[in-house]
Amino acid sequence: MSMRILFLLLLFANLGFFAYHHLTGTSDEAAAQIALLQISPERISTVAAGTAVPASANASSQTVAAACVEWGLFGGAEVARADAALAALGLPADALQRRTSDIDGYWVHMPPLKTRVEADRKVGELKALGIEEFFVVQDAGPWRNAVSLGLFKNEEAARAELERLRQRGVRSATVVRREKLLKQVAFYVREPDPATVARLTELQRDFPATEIKAAVCPAAAKP
Repeated sequence: MSMRILFLLLLFANLGFFAYHHLTGTSDEAAAQIALLQISPERISTVAAGTAVPASANASSQTVAAACVEWGLFGGAEVARADAALAALGLPADALQRRTSDIDGYWVHMPPLKTRVEADRKVGELKALGIEEFFVVQDAGPWRNAVSLGLFKNEEAARAELERLRQRGVRSATVVRREKLLKQVAFYVREPDPATVARLTELQRDFPATEIKAAVCPAAAKP
């Protein structure tokens, strides 16, 4: 496992090194330095009790987690944008993995109305106030014909949005906390080469709320 830890540390250092040089306008030089710093895991031997042990001898006796670059977290429309950005990299299918998790969240909404006609009337009022970001819940169930005005990870952000809406004339909106309301996605790139690390770091600049870090690859999903 010490071999993998060393690899992860080196990879993480490479990311920081590239980001610094990219921001200072020397991205070509940074990419070259990443290539020099990169150490292939297969060239590293683990050490036990002061004795060097060939990596090939250890491989059959233990399962070592693969090293990944983790990029996240994404939610809502950002997931589709990130999907498209990663697709443009042309990575092998087995090199890219995504993990989705459900988290609790806060929902800003107008309570369910009795009929769709009433919901459409409420939508017209929102448009008249210049509010365009909303949708009417269509699914069968207790929330049918509710008007959704935003999903938030924390109550503070939800309350701030509610206040903003009230200042614009929305009076019937409210906030509720719901379990497993939000889905968040993290992407994992397995054993990336220096060029892929550099391109991921470049892409991350378009998603300032996300971060890139070295991580152990998640276990593959069972068929």
